[in-house]
Amino acid sequence: MNTGAAIDDSEARSQNPQHEDRASPDMNRDAEHAERRDWSDLGWRVLSSVVLIPLGLGAAWAGGPWLAGACAAASVAMAYEWARMSEPKATMAAFLFALAGAFGAIMLASWRSWELASAWLVLCALASAVRRRSLSGVLETAGGLLYVGSPTAVFLWLRMRAPEGLETVLTLFLVIWSADVAAYFGGKIIGGPKIASGLSPNKTWSGVAAGAFAGGVAGAICAFLFASKLYLAWVGIGVVLAFTGLMGDLLESLLKRRFGVKDASRLIPGHGGVLDRIDGLMASTLLSGAVLALWPTLSHAVIGGAP
Repeated sequence: MNTGAAIDDSEARSQNPQHEDRASPDMNRDAEHAERRDWSDLGWRVLSSVVLIPLGLGAAWAGGPWLAGACAAASVAMAYEWARMSEPKATMAAFLFALAGAFGAIMLASWRSWELASAWLVLCALASAVRRRSLSGVLETAGGLLYVGSPTAVFLWLRMRAPEGLETVLTLFLVIWSADVAAYFGGKIIGGPKIASGLSPNKTWSGVAAGAFAGGVAGAICAFLFASKLYLAWVGIGVVLAFTGLMGDLLESLLKRRFGVKDASRLIPGHGGVLDRIDGLMASTLLSGAVLALWPTLSHAVIGGAP
């Protein structure tokens, strides 16, 4: 190590502090421009989407055991990714608890035993948390198991709701995928202020605005596809779901920063892991489930424009 050069450089900066002040913004702008010009992940993103979108649509359309199987497969990856991030020194134990909780909840949900599914998930979360010796560890373990296990069970519940289950999950797919694509290109092309550079240096307000706008457009398309007369309501639904999904993406970035990892895993080229890919869908699924649990007739009111 060249200590003398380091000292000389430090002294030069202290003698001329304005030099560093002038250079830092330029360096930041150059880094931002380079990041926006970097489209190296686009090809892998497109290829992954070409493979995954038909699988997701097919499972949702078929429903029943096909969708339950797809949710179970996703839960395996999600449980592994969470265990890998949160407990790198006890990954197998954390993975088995998370997998048991998610699998059990999906199985019970597929049998329409919603209360038992919720109870089983909470029980597994508490049992896994007993292994940890600190409050933060307990919260990470129990909270993480609920985080990866709840969305798949709720998604099954949404699909099995009669008679609007299929339309509900197709809406989630269309809105979240549209928002993700628009947010990606909006952030790359427009750029601008970051949402929270300390949490996720790649997310910009322009990306959020583009994603929310695309969600509103997707909502209007859903109104047309479902022959609903409530276009403005559907636009609002699309914006809310899109914004929720984008905030779910930001939450995933916060969690990854908490655990000091860049990606949940490398299972999906161009996207990272399954949690990286469906974090927005997870958040919008939980919001939809909560709203429809409190207001069961809402989906019937907006799908088809019933009064």
